Amino acid sequence: MIDRRQFAGAMAAFGALPVAGAAFARPFNATSGLIESLGPEVRKLGEGGAPERLARNEKFWARVRTAFVLNPEVVNLDHGWTNPTTNAALRTLISGARALESLPAEELGRIFFSESTGIRAALAEAMGVPPAEVALVRHATEALNTVLFGMPLRAGDEIVCSAHDYFAMLDALEQRRKRDGVVLRIIRPPVPAPSSEALAELYEAAIGPRTRLVLVTHPSNLTGQLYPVRRIAAAAHRVGAEVVVDGAQSLGIHDDTVLALDCDYYGASAHKWLGTPVGLGVLWMRPQHVGKIWPLVPPPSGTTGMRKFEWLGTVPAYLFEAAGPALALHRSLGAARKAARLRYLTSYLRKGLSEAVPGVRFYTSTDPRSHIGITTFEIRGVSSDQLQKRLRGEHQILTQSMAGDARTPEIQGLRVTPNIYTSLAELDRLIHALRIITQRT
Repeated sequence: MIDRRQFAGAMAAFGALPVAGAAFARPFNATSGLIESLGPEVRKLGEGGAPERLARNEKFWARVRTAFVLNPEVVNLDHGWTNPTTNAALRTLISGARALESLPAEELGRIFFSESTGIRAALAEAMGVPPAEVALVRHATEALNTVLFGMPLRAGDEIVCSAHDYFAMLDALEQRRKRDGVVLRIIRPPVPAPSSEALAELYEAAIGPRTRLVLVTHPSNLTGQLYPVRRIAAAAHRVGAEVVVDGAQSLGIHDDTVLALDCDYYGASAHKWLGTPVGLGVLWMRPQHVGKIWPLVPPPSGTTGMRKFEWLGTVPAYLFEAAGPALALHRSLGAARKAARLRYLTSYLRKGLSEAVPGVRFYTSTDPRSHIGITTFEIRGVSSDQLQKRLRGEHQILTQSMAGDARTPEIQGLRVTPNIYTSLAELDRLIHALRIITQRT
């Protein structure tokens, strides 16, 4: 267990990092305890094994599973909404909440005027950007809305987006259309998309001389489809438009750094694939854009840089401290290993469903480069809403129905999102349950 003095020391070490991408002196005790407890063979794989080889080592991932807070009565296959956090993060969260609520006036003052340098540096390293370019917010919706509402636009300016973008982002753009008279150019990707090139061509055809902003989701929470962000960004930049990326479903499990995407703005939730406690998100933008973007909430006078996007008044800011152990575990595993594990699990799931469940149709192609951790599929003649309810009620399996949005009638699928510690036995349980349900339908 990490006490406050241990945590303060770890945070001080994080805060001393000169630039993003520099190696930490050592991981948190909570992480080293997990890694050191592995058997010699598994520990060796965890430290230096190829990601694709490690992805198949059930012993290793079963050991990783012990680091997380899980409900043993449910098979959780809905990690696309939010991930469970680690035991160490939960203990730190409880400790922080207890300290604040017992003496809020003093604790809030300490937290409000803290720079949160440790967590900022850890998130910046996960993203591959300098810490000074990162703002700590509550979730991806807040991060992205900061840009969508804060960017100066005039009537007639065009925004290119996709019908498969996250609903909250489309809601924001619709409000911007009604309020300011901007024009929305909404592409509608085929399901499944035939190729990355075909997706890029849809955006390139929609981008024109009046385009000011392009929203790209990487990947879609509806289908799991990965989008060719760099090529889309290149097309936008050729006409002087800027690009905002929704990284909610890729931060923590995609090898590309934010800078490698060549976008202008990036928002994500840390409580998804980075596994921090619920309520932490991150916003990044190129330094030359900071001055023109209006914050959602006006900050105190004199606030400069990315900190101006963080002001929300009184908030439970101990969440930032509680994120430390979870981010340390993420760093010890690395995005490449996590991505390889998720691709292995989704490949196993697709194969099992194809063999066991008649009429199954997947929303991405078989190319592993088209998806990472999300598998959305529909079963001919079966309601996904009913599937979700029956899986939860009759088989204690949690999934997510993606049907029901009038904007995307073509999306009628069930979304399954395992985590790195999900076992093959749990996926077999899902496949068996779906076979039973569909046979009775």
